[in-house]
Amino acid sequence: MRQMVEVSWVSLPKDGEELCGDSVRVVTSDDHFTVVLSDGLGSGVKANILSTLTSQIAATMFEEGADTHAVMETLAATLPECQVRKLAYATLAMLRVYHGQEAFLVEYDTAPLVLVRDAELVELDAQTHTMAGREVSECSFTLEDGDYMLLVSDGYEHAGVGGIYRLGWGWKNIAIAARRWCQTGCDAHGLAQAMKRTCLKLYGGKPGDDCTVIAMHVRPAVSATIWTGPPADRARDPDAGEMLMAADGIKAICGGTTAQIASRVLDKPLRVDWVPPSKRKGASPRKRGAPPVAKLEGVDLVTEGILTLGQTVRLLEQCETIHDLPHENDAPTRLARILLGADNIHLIVGTALNPAQVADLIRGEPMRQLYVNELLRELERRRKQVIVDTI
Repeated sequence: MRQMVEVSWVSLPKDGEELCGDSVRVVTSDDHFTVVLSDGLGSGVKANILSTLTSQIAATMFEEGADTHAVMETLAATLPECQVRKLAYATLAMLRVYHGQEAFLVEYDTAPLVLVRDAELVELDAQTHTMAGREVSECSFTLEDGDYMLLVSDGYEHAGVGGIYRLGWGWKNIAIAARRWCQTGCDAHGLAQAMKRTCLKLYGGKPGDDCTVIAMHVRPAVSATIWTGPPADRARDPDAGEMLMAADGIKAICGGTTAQIASRVLDKPLRVDWVPPSKRKGASPRKRGAPPVAKLEGVDLVTEGILTLGQTVRLLEQCETIHDLPHENDAPTRLARILLGADNIHLIVGTALNPAQVADLIRGEPMRQLYVNELLRELERRRKQVIVDTI
């Protein structure tokens, strides 16, 4: 099973500033993942502009195949050293991972990457070179399933200075804290949030510097396939069913007619739960109007179509991650949980027009397609890898 790097980050601006002086850029593709962290000199608007330029230039050039020398020369020409303080205008950390395994790390004037494997800190063999008058370290290494990684800006190292930690939290203590949290088996989001809470506590709730943490977890990629809508040509019903059942990972069907087609072509009984969610004992108010679900052997979730898609879109607009979803088990929440928890998503979209829904055509498009388009927008915004097959 292919492994991938799950990523989550949190930025905190310096107390009294509206903008954070740190910038993060994440780029994903079919075969690699790239994350860039830059910390601009100072704080506020100026620092934000400097770090944004640095992260954008670095991310773009690395994506276009430039080597570290070319990137550093471009950054040196664009953002020279501060002549007064003899400091770079922005730091740089870039991590690229191919196929969830082969990693390449570039670090300039930034805290080293923390790598935790099997509850132990791993020391990386980095090589330091002089590039464009700057000392830059590079390192190549292989990741294993279950590895955790952490990148932080220097606001984390300074946390607690003059208080709990006389000289600040420091990289070593940060790494030890990260290792302890990794032992809980948390995901990247949980690790990032735990580090943020500790950082805020050390600052007494008022960060004395811009603070950014990027948490990463290497794990098997999760795939999900969703079939919604009957094919335009009934002769292709078996094709749609075969595409769904042949897919790896989680399988779901959205649509009553679609579910009946699947039941017929797969020769499996469809069992519908006709009890409205609002009538069930102890049902919460938000369940009123939630569509029913059904059961079909081999399929993880079977729901009604249009209502479920519409309510799922609303959930995705309101909830950024799977951790933000309500603790409900209704159809839209379950579908949203599948979509937010998956890395690779395959949508099988039938284009047949239901005669009963002709009135639901909007600008010449069926309501189903409009909701599918909105789903795509939300999924792509979260950098999910999505394939759409219309049938």
